[in-house]
Amino acid sequence: MKRFLPLFGLSLLAMLLPLTSCREKKSLSFSPNALGESVLRVTSTIQYPDNRRPWLKKQPFSRTGLGTIIEGGRLLVTADMVAHACYIGLEKPEDGPKGTAVVEAIDEECNLAVLKPVDSELLKGTQPLRLDTIITPGSSIQILQLEPNGTPALSPASVTTVAVMPYSSDGGAYLLYRASTTIPQREGSFVIPALHEGKLAGLVMRYDPHTQSADIIPAPLIGRFLKESEKPDYCGLARAGLTYGEARGSTLSNWLGVPKEMTGVYITSITPAGPAEKAGLRKGDLIVRAGGKSIDGEGNYTDPRLGKINFSNLATLESSPGDKGEIVYFRSTGEGTGTLGTATLTLAGRNPAAEISPARLQGDSVPYTLLGGLLFQELSRPYLREWGSNWRTEAPQNLVALDTFQEDLPKDQKRLVFISAILPSPQTIGLQELAHKIVVSINGMPIHGLADVTEAIRHPQNGFQRIDLEGSAGPIFLDAATLGSEESELRSHYGIPAKDNH
Repeated sequence: MKRFLPLFGLSLLAMLLPLTSCREKKSLSFSPNALGESVLRVTSTIQYPDNRRPWLKKQPFSRTGLGTIIEGGRLLVTADMVAHACYIGLEKPEDGPKGTAVVEAIDEECNLAVLKPVDSELLKGTQPLRLDTIITPGSSIQILQLEPNGTPALSPASVTTVAVMPYSSDGGAYLLYRASTTIPQREGSFVIPALHEGKLAGLVMRYDPHTQSADIIPAPLIGRFLKESEKPDYCGLARAGLTYGEARGSTLSNWLGVPKEMTGVYITSITPAGPAEKAGLRKGDLIVRAGGKSIDGEGNYTDPRLGKINFSNLATLESSPGDKGEIVYFRSTGEGTGTLGTATLTLAGRNPAAEISPARLQGDSVPYTLLGGLLFQELSRPYLREWGSNWRTEAPQNLVALDTFQEDLPKDQKRLVFISAILPSPQTIGLQELAHKIVVSINGMPIHGLADVTEAIRHPQNGFQRIDLEGSAGPIFLDAATLGSEESELRSHYGIPAKDNH
């Protein structure tokens, strides 16, 4: 089975640690009533960009939760709480002073964000919470909420699982606590802190009332995020830039020529220009050791505190971008033999510029270019997700395939430009079937991004704009003489600004 590990460049489901029979029975060493001094109510108004109509934004909506006060006069929330927010309001629990905040740092992959109050006076009399260390299955924690009058309310919880697990359906996999608990429904609980002996154990980012299970971003990962996000040009936690598959069964091992006593996972793909490729690793190599730790056939190593845990944890939690990481690998000759090798990787954060189909939207607007009735965009995962939770089957399949297998495209491939919509005009009649086709060239100029589109349309050929598409579709010819007036009418009709965003 193929596995993906986000922060070793992949996204992967790791082996869950069993619930231990040993339960902590420590009494609280802090005053629950004082916890109201360590949180603020947070209300955000969020307005997502509209990827299908990129000149517009979607209807705004609000989220309310608790911001945990941390050192440096800042608040900690999940990224989901404030991503694409046009307003962030703060309020002390007991109907105290109100204020606003700005986002100081955010990482949507590990779902964390840091807020900075616009007026620091709002934090007078508050008490920041310290981060807890790693906790193990069986630990008892408390989930903090607030009553309407601002009184702290604690719900007991028991940690059942500590493992590397996906944070979203198509995002990265990171260390996560899963806890068994009953959290009463209270207003303002989109994000709430989890506590362990008066310290911040993590942030509850999901709760399922049917299974009474809470997913918690753990304090050690929060600490890593806080450390890394303070650095200039932060682009995410460390990763190796590879995906892997489990190496099980004697047939595969015999074909690879792997010695019987050797275990590991084999590389299924490598991010172009990523750490693994730069270090000389190849697709098909069997990773047998990482960071000095032996790797089993499921991609786990043995941690002294947590037991078996996925080896992506060595990058995301134990390392920083720029750190060196050693991987011992077995490279098969394809003839039942092979050799061991060592590769030294320089771990790196996410590189959005190198992504052919970016997983996240950069900024709060969607780039596009309009030419007559043709709307051009660059392929991205947010665009495909406009088709809903079943986008992999509902979205245009040619675009889904390019997004899914983008690492198999030519190494010099940059962004993919496609026709996202065909607006009705005299020159676009009958062209509707060409929507979602990839643009190969315009006026003879190869297209590798919207910047190329902007430059190419400045040079019509013999009075026409020629657009060549993938496969047998096209080409499209648009009369440059009347194109301007048609486009002007369309912009006026659809409320499209005169200046494109690209």
